[in-house]
Amino acid sequence: MTATPIGPVLIFAVVLSPVYLMLAGWVFGRPRELRLPLIGIGLLAAFTALAWGGMALLGLIIDVVFVT
Repeated sequence: MTATPIGPVLIFAVVLSPVYLMLAGWVFGRPRELRLPLIGIGLLAAFTALAWGGMALLGLIIDVVFVT
């Protein structure tokens, strides 16, 4: 019998549930406009990409400065 790590469950189910509800409200809410959900989802995707890119760049800088 193996134990399931609780960290990913907490992050993806509990912590991100407001984000899931916000996305569902944008897509399925009334009044129905296609432009606003696309802008909101695009902004979330852009912020996520910027955060990942910034962390990757920071990781490279730390690697060059402290490891090499």
